[in-house]
Amino acid sequence: MNNDARYTSYQNMVTQVNTGLVQMQKVAVAMKLEETGKKLEESRKKLESRNFSVGILGEFKRGKSTVINSLLEQEIMPADILPTSATMNRVTYDMEPHVELEMRDGSRLEIGIDQLPDYVTKLDEEKEAQAAKVEEAVVYYPCKFCQNGVDIVDTPGLNDDERMTRITEEIIPKLDVVIMVLVPDNPFSISEADFVLNKLMTSDLGRLLFLVNKIDTVRPASRREAAVENIKARIQEKVLESIERKYGKDSQEYEDAARKLGNIKVYPFSALDALEGKLDGDPKLIEKSGTIPFEQELTRMLTEERGALELQIPLSIMGRSAQEIVKAIETRKNALQMSSQEFEQQQKEALAQIEAIRAQKTDEKQRLRNSANAAKAQLTDQVTNFYPALKEQLEGVLERTQIDPASLGTKGGQDAAVAVLQKAVNQEMETAMSGFSERIEMQLRDIAGREAARLGSFTEEIAGRLDSLRAGIGTGSSLKAGDFASVGAEYALAMTVGGFGLGGFIEGYKTAGFKGAALGGAAGFAAQVATAAALMAISLPALPLSLIALAAGPLASKFLVKKVFKKDVGEKKLQEIRSVMERNLDDMIADMEARGELEQWVSQRVSGVFEELKTALDSECDTMLKDTQGTIDAIKEDLLQNEMQRRKLLEDYDEHQNTLRQILEKLEPVSRKVGSVLKGEQEGEAYA
Repeated sequence: MNNDARYTSYQNMVTQVNTGLVQMQKVAVAMKLEETGKKLEESRKKLESRNFSVGILGEFKRGKSTVINSLLEQEIMPADILPTSATMNRVTYDMEPHVELEMRDGSRLEIGIDQLPDYVTKLDEEKEAQAAKVEEAVVYYPCKFCQNGVDIVDTPGLNDDERMTRITEEIIPKLDVVIMVLVPDNPFSISEADFVLNKLMTSDLGRLLFLVNKIDTVRPASRREAAVENIKARIQEKVLESIERKYGKDSQEYEDAARKLGNIKVYPFSALDALEGKLDGDPKLIEKSGTIPFEQELTRMLTEERGALELQIPLSIMGRSAQEIVKAIETRKNALQMSSQEFEQQQKEALAQIEAIRAQKTDEKQRLRNSANAAKAQLTDQVTNFYPALKEQLEGVLERTQIDPASLGTKGGQDAAVAVLQKAVNQEMETAMSGFSERIEMQLRDIAGREAARLGSFTEEIAGRLDSLRAGIGTGSSLKAGDFASVGAEYALAMTVGGFGLGGFIEGYKTAGFKGAALGGAAGFAAQVATAAALMAISLPALPLSLIALAAGPLASKFLVKKVFKKDVGEKKLQEIRSVMERNLDDMIADMEARGELEQWVSQRVSGVFEELKTALDSECDTMLKDTQGTIDAIKEDLLQNEMQRRKLLEDYDEHQNTLRQILEKLEPVSRKVGSVLKGEQEGEAYA
């Protein structure tokens, strides 16, 4: 299947799901199930407005902008993006080409496409100063690639500026696919390896695609395949080495990383050839560039892997909503056999049960608060143990970092040594903080999963009690509480992963870990999936770039250093430098402890996750309770109707039920395709 066909197939499914959501919402409103109707409408709006985001990552001068231009088939993005500007550049579809600049002062400015280099490049000092004012540039352009609901995000370089790197880290959780651009002459540098280890492995390596740009520079051409395989092996080696150091070779983390890395996607590519071939209409050059298999895989990842996840949630909501609607229909049909007097007594009992369930929900929320406090205490204890470990780790770097004592005979040499040690400590600090963040997140995932399982059982219990309540309404009813499972069974879509509300959270957690739980549960939970970037955003004190004046004072003359004290003074000075830096480290860590920012971060992370759980609990229970009460209120109105009107109501209910059946019959093929993709049963042609 070609790229256009994949997008067409996916968009057709989106259209089918949207149509189904609209139709089912109308039925829910007609049945006076307002909360169910709201959920369906919210799901439709989210699906309708959803665009895929593809992020281009890499160090400066890797050819990221040219890669983007090759995808767009136009020279839109300037090839020399200013590192110090930390500008995020986004390309999205619009028939009218223009650029909107979001400035750092909060203002917005609209410019022409041809003016873009004046604001995001470093062609001269004036343009550099202008670029420093820009937070993000959004490029609107009628390019074919973005026409399919895809945004391309050109991120700042990874190793040029701390602020730029941090901005790039913060955008990663919002991306559907991450493309890391490498080059053959310096494949998978230290900064690139650190980025994958600390920022992507903890997120979702399945979203990552490696692009070896400038492959045409490898000569002869027969060496290119081997070069790509060597890069792939290097990526696997570096990542697994780090995982082994952190967790051990026998750990679950190592096993998971090895499994993920066995499927990493590495593609040889020449962005210049791809762009030139597309501009000139040269199919041979296009094929030579390597863009065809790369774009095919990118399209597959978007339309199938990420697309399946996007469609899973509304399909799950529709399946469960259909079951709730048909239960309301059966209850109202059955209640029409009653007299108003008989119903009044049952109404009182039903409303009393609903209030009792509301009180039970309040108790459950208190248990959730208690669990949150226990989780905060448990995870905050980790911080206490982290401080001495961090100190030891940073001091070890100071000792291990090689400095030539002979270079310390001048102030310039001492300053250079301090800079080397400073950089080593800062890098180790980032690695340590990322590792700490990852450990906290892993523990929080387990805690959240257990809480979700408990809350899921609670909501299932509530659902069962409400089924019993509904089954008891009506004279001579043949329905039993358990019958509602079979009543709604035929309205359940053939989903294989996920579900609705907390139930979906549980099923997703069992099937696909925390991310699966987030996608199976309430929308918005995915935003809570943490990355190391969240922790690094804390304003921790950086080590000073210059040291306190050395106690020994200035060195003697250069002559004496060279002739008399060359070795001894050098060694002594190096030890003095390291001692001063160790004291600075002690002060820094003591300050961190005193301010308690790590503890605050842990507390906020726990609060955020548990708040989402509480929100999901409220949503799940309130939907069931409000809609059940709405059904009871509607029954009271039904019973005021005369015989002829009641017959018309029964006809309407049968029609609603038939409409539901037709909606889900049309969606069942989509549901099965999505389920197959999520289970990994089909490769490549899942949406054929």
